Order: sequence, then structure tokens, then C-alpha cells
Amino acid sequence: MTRSSVLDVRALRARPRRAELRAFWARFREEHPRVRDPERRGRRIVLAFNVVGLTVVELGLLVTLANEVGRGRGDQVPPIVAIASLMFVVLVMCASLLWRNERRRTRPRTHWALAHFAQDNELVYTPGPRSGTMRAWWSITGHTVARAMTRRNADGRTVEWADYEIRNATRRFTYPPVGGWIAIGLRRTLPHIVVRATGRGTRAFSVSAVPDSAQRLSLEGDFDQYFDLYCPEGYEADALYLFTPDVMARAIDDAGGWDIEIVDDLLLLVHPRDVVTTDPARWDEVMRTADAFVTRLEQWERWREDQLRDDPDGGAARYDAAEVAPGGRRLRTSWGLAAWVSFGAVAAVFVGLLVAAMTSR
Repeated sequence: MTRSSVLDVRALRARPRRAELRAFWARFREEHPRVRDPERRGRRIVLAFNVVGLTVVELGLLVTLANEVGRGRGDQVPPIVAIASLMFVVLVMCASLLWRNERRRTRPRTHWALAHFAQDNELVYTPGPRSGTMRAWWSITGHTVARAMTRRNADGRTVEWADYEIRNATRRFTYPPVGGWIAIGLRRTLPHIVVRATGRGTRAFSVSAVPDSAQRLSLEGDFDQYFDLYCPEGYEADALYLFTPDVMARAIDDAGGWDIEIVDDLLLLVHPRDVVTTDPARWDEVMRTADAFVTRLEQWERWREDQLRDDPDGGAARYDAAEVAPGGRRLRTSWGLAAWVSFGAVAAVFVGLLVAAMTSR
């Protein structure tokens, strides 16, 4: 299978009988013990308890506020309003986390559909959760893989579609906390290049890092309307060799909403939406996107490190053509505006609670 047009999607649309689903689920749990996801279940219980408890506290504060206003005791109103406001912020945060946790649950029927879909299309389905093993991300942050599909092409190249969740984001992580990726193996390491989609309206609210603006490279034509390309300083010509106009035109057609990253020996396409789903239209999209880039990789793999690069110990050094000089292996990144706003909001909650507690004494 090399084209998305030959996908057999009957399993994604099927509705198994209850007895068949029960038998499958019992067998599937034995083969994949972690599929019950006790960690997510524990988070769900804790978050639900917090939401209920905070709701009760919030209602109590509102009743207290109404009573104080009715008695004409205006001196007690400001601290009560402050505490109620901060509690409401925490309540909203817990409720959103609970909703996200619940939305990403994989139910037995979904596992059944994905397992049969993989079998019908010569894919390998790996249910989660499992700790992420992507080297390029492991050095940046801890991440969990919820679901994964793997295909080995006729040329031996491995392609993986997976849904991820970030546990501990750091200043070097440039993606939304949840989403999906397409990971395509390369036969050699390449310079670190990130191509970020500009049309994603939710990016401003995503608590993630951003590449330093000094590394941004302007593209020819109108490609800057669709993507921002970042490459290490001194690798501008290399980035233009890899992301030629025909590659960028294909990226607009087939990866308009994806971030594209070359890191080490991987090509990553990352999206804030899940990739491994039971939606046939979504599978047509992600398969087509992967196939569009697989055809370009042989040209990319002919890249060679043939220039003098700055040596970490001073001066310049010539590196072997099969490796990437240290300066080209990782982009510089920093926290984005949304991250600083989030940090400030958390700090304000703690400070506000402390001030309100001291005022109410």
C-alpha cells in the first residue's frame, strides 16, 4: 500500500455486535495490559473530585457574598470577591483538563475499529498509553503516545502516525500539549529545520516555546503567507536546498495545517488534531500528506555537510559530510507569549489567595 486511495476503511465504519466486541476486548486487554490506562483513570477521578469540590466552594462563596451584601457589611465584600474569582479560575482550569482527559480516552469500540483497520491495510496498530520513545522529543520533554499506526514501505522506510500528549513541556518544546504526528525515518541526519504553519489561529493560546526570530528565513514567492521557516544561523542555503519551491508548493497543498520539522534522522509533521482516528476522511488526509513527503526524501538525503562551521572550542572545523556540525543540530528556542501569560496567571492565583487569606483575618 502506497497511496491513500486504496485504503480499506470498512472497519472504521463498521458496528460490531456486542458479543463480538466483548470477546475482542477481553483478548485485547490480555495482549496489551496497559490499554485500560489506569493513570488516565486516576487523573479523571482526581480532576472530577476537584471540579465538584471547587463548584461547592464557589457556590458557598457566592451565598456568603450575597449574605454580606444583604447585611450591608461592605468591608468583607472585596476579599470574598477576590477568593471567588481565583477559585473560579482554578475551577475552569480543572474542568478544561477533565474535558481534555475525557476526550482523549480510547474506548473498546475505537480499539476494535483501529485494530481491524490496521489488519486490513497492512499496518501495525500499537495501542497506548506508552512512554514516548522519540529521541528528538525525549531530550526535550517527557511525552506519552496514546495510539500509533506504523507502516513499512517497500523501500524499507518506516512511517508512523501517532497521537501524543506532553507531560512536562520545557523551553525547547514548540508544539501544542496534545496532538498528532507523522514520523518518517531518514537514512541520514540533517540540520534542524522547523517550518511552522502561519494559519493556525489557536497557536497564540498554546503554551509552547517558539524558535528565536533571528533564525527565521524568508522564503521566495508568497510562501511566507503560509509558513514561517526557521533554520540554524549559517544554514540558510541548506534550508533552501531542502525546502525548494516545489516542496513548499506541495506543503501548501498537502500540509497546510501541519508544522514540518527535520530533526536528526526524522521528518516530523505535527498537528494539534489527533491523527489516529476512526474518521475515514482524516485517514485519507494523513496518508496523502505522508506520501507527498516520502517522494521527496531521496533528494533530502543527498545533502552533505561540506562547509566550515564554527567549532565549539573556538575557530572553525570541517565536519564529515555524513554528519551535521553541532551548530546545525538544534534551533534556539524560548518561551512564547502564551506561556508567559500562563505563568503569570498561575503566579497571580497564588499571590491572590495569599493576600485574600491575610485580608480576611
